[in-house]
Amino acid sequence: MARKTQKPLKAKITEDHPFHEVITEAYRIFDYPKPGATGVCTDCCMEPEIERDFFTPEIAELPLHYLNDWFFAACEPELPKSIWAYLLPRVLEVLAVGGDAPATVGIEVSLNRYQTGRRENWSKAEWAVLDRFQRLYLRRTVAGTEPFLDDILCMFGIAGWPLDDLFAQVLEAPDEILIPRLWDDWCIGRPQIWLTEFWEGGGNSAAYDFYTSDAIYDRAVAFGLDESAPAALARKARDVASVIESARA
Repeated sequence: MARKTQKPLKAKITEDHPFHEVITEAYRIFDYPKPGATGVCTDCCMEPEIERDFFTPEIAELPLHYLNDWFFAACEPELPKSIWAYLLPRVLEVLAVGGDAPATVGIEVSLNRYQTGRRENWSKAEWAVLDRFQRLYLRRTVAGTEPFLDDILCMFGIAGWPLDDLFAQVLEAPDEILIPRLWDDWCIGRPQIWLTEFWEGGGNSAAYDFYTSDAIYDRAVAFGLDESAPAALARKARDVASVIESARA
């Protein structure tokens, strides 16, 4: 069977992982029954062995390559909530572990097969888990080096989270964290603002306006001219400001 080709199970959270508590809570809250159908194209897109065996393992033991195969398959126009909510804890776990994405085509499409970020779609307890996960994940992204910040803003944005709130969360990061993040995304190689191609519904324009806004530019300029700031970080701030200036021109 296809499941036997991948041991030990990939993308499983460990007890000492910063996301362990929220992922454990996700499995508890999103304890939906196994669906009767995958919600994706049958007898065509998925590997036959995986399609037949997809609901055999418990959701916490769903192999990563099963999830990858499910994301590769064409989806119903309106995926039933019962299917998405059942799969969601495993999807969140894979994202939390990092390294591998639920969808091999790109991390941006990990949460948009159902409008995960619309609060009205969930119970109070379910939304508490999703909101906590989103904030933890975005905070980790801003403080890290990969994936690109825009990829993750897109992932949450096209899944229904309000962009203004996502942007506000980014601005909560101190200069010492935000500036290196933007420098890594924009200033390595050819200097330019990075925008993923997965944005929908004008989200790319909203993101571009945010990246070139005074809210970011003024902070970069001020930090770049701050004589008390570490020299290397101040140079990065000036580089970020220069990229914004070029984008505004």
